[in-house]
Amino acid sequence: MALCALALAALSGPSQAAQRGGALTKNDVLTIRDGKFYLQGKPFAEISFNKFDLFWEIFDLINNGKADTQEYRDMIASEDHALSDLHEMGFHSIRFFAAPWGNWTLRPVFDDPVKRESIFHKAMDATLDLCDKNQIKVVYSLGAADFDDTAIVNGKWVHGPEEKRELIADPNSRGRQELYRYIDDVVGRYKNRKTILMWEISNETTLGADIIPDQNNIYQGERMPNLADVAHFFNDVATRIKADDPLHLVNSGGSCLRGSQWNMYTRHNWTKDTLAEQAKAFDLLYANSAVDVIDIHYYTNNKNINETIQGANGEALPMNIQRCMEAVRPIGKPVMIGELGITLTARDNDPKNKKIYEETPDFIASVQDPNAPKWIKILCDEIVAGGPQLVYWWEYSSNRPGDIKNPIGDIKRGATDPDLAVIIDANKRLKAKFGAK
Repeated sequence: MALCALALAALSGPSQAAQRGGALTKNDVLTIRDGKFYLQGKPFAEISFNKFDLFWEIFDLINNGKADTQEYRDMIASEDHALSDLHEMGFHSIRFFAAPWGNWTLRPVFDDPVKRESIFHKAMDATLDLCDKNQIKVVYSLGAADFDDTAIVNGKWVHGPEEKRELIADPNSRGRQELYRYIDDVVGRYKNRKTILMWEISNETTLGADIIPDQNNIYQGERMPNLADVAHFFNDVATRIKADDPLHLVNSGGSCLRGSQWNMYTRHNWTKDTLAEQAKAFDLLYANSAVDVIDIHYYTNNKNINETIQGANGEALPMNIQRCMEAVRPIGKPVMIGELGITLTARDNDPKNKKIYEETPDFIASVQDPNAPKWIKILCDEIVAGGPQLVYWWEYSSNRPGDIKNPIGDIKRGATDPDLAVIIDANKRLKAKFGAK
């Protein structure tokens, strides 16, 4: 009965929870004290999951006119069940994407006031209501870096007049001004919901900075920003978010830094950075920024390496969690891992893949492989030993068609229970380490 009521509420405009939302106090939101996270006066820490498609799936059905269908009700039931499982297993927050599939889907809806309310906000109200029902808070990734004129047309990327560089580097660009209107609307509407753990600017914006080793910064035909452009963008967007919502924390969604990030920016080549140079890149991005939380993404390969940098004698060094934490420590801001995972490798005839399995016969092509818990534990142990308080594994119970057809990376209760047992244990150990519940 409760689920039916929830599904019906999602069909009828702004949710009751949104309407009830009164002004929050600092005690209601995640805060930082001495570089550590606190919620309601108590330490907050966990290794949880990306449920990246939670909003997307609900939005997509409403946008396609299926809000009053059994398919929609089944989707609500499926997502409700997934969130209920997460809560029961001891997870208290998730990270999800709020810009559905891409800017070419979101913007036509958001630009129309009627559709904005009847599609976008109806879907988001239903999403947050589900999280409230299951006592799950959210890292709300706004998708700010998607407000350029790039779209997929007939399966191909097409670039319009404003490309990534214009959005990121020019505060007066059309896309930036549209982004600010979007932030004002969304942040203004949902800032008083206790569901929000923190706002995230966008996903992996740093990876596009100085991506090609030349001074034109053009990647696959698109003009891209440099590292300083991204730094200014992070600061400007975080400042805008905080003008609408002074209480909630803001993270960058920046991803990891490439192993040559500083040299790409300063020398336009792929020379590996030293640890000191990586620290300079982090400092440029975050030291004088309105961003509160430094976000990295961390995917390791068969050698448990995310990125490599160069040591004092030119040797390759893994840019592991320990070195990352060392590089950002002088900035004095907490780190979160927005995406944690293993770079899964197919067992096929690709020469690169065959080499990996020659080097590491027990590596994995799927989280369903018998050896997956071993590799997941290696990564989780590294996080518990020296990582940040807040981490989100990629991914939990995805409804993306490709993941349903071939769920190689999808953690799900009943399908990957040995993997889940490792992550549940790591979550308990991390919480105990920081005195969180």
